[in-house]
Amino acid sequence: MQRRTLPVEQLTVDRVQSRDTAWVGDETDQRLANSIASTGLLHDIVVRRLNTDDTSTQGEQYAIIAGSRRYYAALEAGYEELPCKAVDADDLEAAWTSLTENTDRRDLSEQERAHQLKLIYEMVRPLEPPTACPDCGQSVDGEIGLRSHRQQTGCDLPQDPAAVATDGGATTDASGIDRFTTERQALTYIAARYFGRTDDDAVDLVAGHLRTAELPPVVQALFKAPEDRTDEERMAISNYGISSTTRLGSGDGRSGTSRAVATLYDTLADELDETASLTPTEGVLETVGSLTFEAMSEQELRQNIREFRREVSAKFTATDETQHEIFTETLATQAADLREMYEKVEPTRPFKKVDILGPETQRYSRWHMQAMQARDVDAHSALVKQLYQERLERLADEHGWA
Repeated sequence: MQRRTLPVEQLTVDRVQSRDTAWVGDETDQRLANSIASTGLLHDIVVRRLNTDDTSTQGEQYAIIAGSRRYYAALEAGYEELPCKAVDADDLEAAWTSLTENTDRRDLSEQERAHQLKLIYEMVRPLEPPTACPDCGQSVDGEIGLRSHRQQTGCDLPQDPAAVATDGGATTDASGIDRFTTERQALTYIAARYFGRTDDDAVDLVAGHLRTAELPPVVQALFKAPEDRTDEERMAISNYGISSTTRLGSGDGRSGTSRAVATLYDTLADELDETASLTPTEGVLETVGSLTFEAMSEQELRQNIREFRREVSAKFTATDETQHEIFTETLATQAADLREMYEKVEPTRPFKKVDILGPETQRYSRWHMQAMQARDVDAHSALVKQLYQERLERLADEHGWA
């Protein structure tokens, strides 16, 4: 990594950076521009060189991996040169750098994280089903056949793209990134890099993010920061009674709400008859608009969406011609019950509500999992015991306890 001051003419926003809308010029963006104008750019912008075949420094171009908001704010503030950290990175590492760097800046929305993980997944996923085991070379019939073969033989599959080429993989695109043999490898790799763990729950979370990235744009807009939505998205959301300030999903590795929404969308797509006057997108927006109340936590909203999905699905039949009416009546009944309940809730609670899905809490959760891996413990209690003992020993040394 090299620290350089670069003219703004040599900078462009990288196509693999994670910020969906880097600059909209709203009040938040203008505050950042004013801050940079008065106090300077406190954090370097992370870039990578594009024309790596050219050894000259004249006219070389750099792509911004992390810091696109600061870049636009600096332009707004009149900067002609910017302090940058230049890194050597291919598309895959640039995508990871953008995701991790932005995690500790202005929160990425659930939708932005989903799209960035989807971009990474598309770089490393297999393009076709496996026909042979990359470890021993025996013929197999697709991913299911390879899993069965591994259970019988104990063959290993690489868990990092860098190991794919030496273990029987092959580079299949112009980017030079080696792809995994199976989709499970790709999901496990992303879970390891993003969550610091490879258990089934972590892999499922990755799959949940990828599913979010496949939802229709107006549904994805529910997970955007309100100021990042387009005028069309704001209008579509408001038409279903959804507050302009509503933003679903913590955006930090917990896609429980997005998975609940995606599951509802899939259920409606599968069970609504082609003649129904209700689309899955309309159904999702109506549900969110009807079941959201000011005093409700996001965890409660997820549960309500799940309950509604199960109830309305049970009432649908394959030949029913009144599905829209069934949907509307079921939703109205549940919304009325919730309204009666939340109207009785005291709006001011006598305790501070902890955001268990917020970015700060989730940052500690990632560190916690990384600490467990580093210490080779598989239980929360074992890690807490070790940390507690170490803390007591340090205090004893500091205070001279016998």
